[in-house]
Amino acid sequence: MSITFNLVPATAAASAVYVEQENVNRGPSTSSLPHKILVPGQYNDGYSPTVNTPQLILNKADAWTRYGRGSMLAAMIEKCLKKGGGCSVYAFPIAANSAGVAATGTVVVTVDDAEAGTIYLYIGGEEVDVAITADMTATEIGEAIADAINANLDLPVTAENDAGTVTLTCRWAGESGNQIALELNRDDDDETPDGVTLEVTDIGSVTAGANDPDLTDVFTTENLGGKWFTEVPFPYTSEDAIGAMEDCGDERDDPSVMRQLVGFVGFTGTIANFITALEERNSQWSTYVPVPGSPTSAYMIAASAAAIYAKYQQINPGRPVKTIELPGVIAGNEAMKDYADTVVQAGGSWTINQDDDTVIIGDLCTTRTTEDSGAKTEDWRFTIIITNIQHKLYQIYNTFAASPFARAVVLTDSHGKGPSYGIRPKTVKGYAIKLVRAWGEAGLSTDIDTIINGNDDDNPGISAEINDSNAGRIDLLIPDIPSAGLRILATKLEWAFTTG
Repeated sequence: MSITFNLVPATAAASAVYVEQENVNRGPSTSSLPHKILVPGQYNDGYSPTVNTPQLILNKADAWTRYGRGSMLAAMIEKCLKKGGGCSVYAFPIAANSAGVAATGTVVVTVDDAEAGTIYLYIGGEEVDVAITADMTATEIGEAIADAINANLDLPVTAENDAGTVTLTCRWAGESGNQIALELNRDDDDETPDGVTLEVTDIGSVTAGANDPDLTDVFTTENLGGKWFTEVPFPYTSEDAIGAMEDCGDERDDPSVMRQLVGFVGFTGTIANFITALEERNSQWSTYVPVPGSPTSAYMIAASAAAIYAKYQQINPGRPVKTIELPGVIAGNEAMKDYADTVVQAGGSWTINQDDDTVIIGDLCTTRTTEDSGAKTEDWRFTIIITNIQHKLYQIYNTFAASPFARAVVLTDSHGKGPSYGIRPKTVKGYAIKLVRAWGEAGLSTDIDTIINGNDDDNPGISAEINDSNAGRIDLLIPDIPSAGLRILATKLEWAFTTG
């Protein structure tokens, strides 16, 4: 190999000492993919962020300033910042539909000689305590309820009292507001003061939230740009909205983009309705996280799942995220464990309610259960395979987009002495082998010798060759065998009192 210089003149004749430096990768890039959480969502009225554009958010105060306290976007961002293990969090602000309708619910107060005490309301699982005194009227109690709600700027609703009828209105317009649960006396020790009767009508039942934003031309690869966004807590649950997110996932899977995403969707309906919802989905980019009957809003379940997933994938890429608590998510009223296998077979994740009302993850699964042809597939069943591939694509790109490949010329393997920037297929193969060995050490791939060397004519192992019709192109094949997360350990114990 001849030594080549980029800056030292080849025709220099005068006495001199030239020292040229160049950063050259002697081995493949094995740096970990930095996880970035992208949070799409709506903001409060009166705010004017740059919509449909990712924005790095540094802290919750930054989110409050940009999107308003209590907004869907600010609440989800705060969860991701707090529980995402230091992963970068980006907002993707979305404007409300011009035809959007905000969800409303009511608390109607009636009084018959009220006694002093505390009213316990729960909004999206968040406790709101309202102290009342003896002999307060329905109007006065209604005013106290409205004041207590409005004093908590992080609640997703505002309240207005009219003679003891308190109307709670979602801070943003759209169907997503119907996710917000309104409850009375959730805990066993809660008790409404004597002489006071409260009639609670769910948010979305007085006025149904309607017309979420149309995301067809909004949540797109063009708008997301060239950054890696690894996890997306998706706040919308309508079929069209989730479809737009899945379409974006398909776009970002294109070889020219290579920026795959893991999309999380919360679900709080019944198990039966969950299985029905899964029938409408078939995409590796959507991972439903169900907590049937939970008062935690679906959009906050999605944020919790994305945050905890990103945190653990940043530490150990490709390691399953299971038996781990969903932070801040309150247990529901249906246990999923007995239905876990049915749900997983249908393309759904499952969770476990704990005695202390916390929730832990059972399995995280994508909704992809069949190929385009209709044939069943197991390849995309568990969400972790996406992160496994994300990590490898990131390392492959960073390896071959840098020196010595960036400004190389293609030489055949049989070429004799050549310049330092001459790249042969065997050079590419050598870097690929080192990559695969690193994946094996990280537990991302298994059976490394078979990946590298193959085992028959149908699997020749890692191979690289100059393309027959394009002399400037080297084609590389890595027949990877991703490692699978341990899901089942089956044991059979046979015993007998005799051996005969």
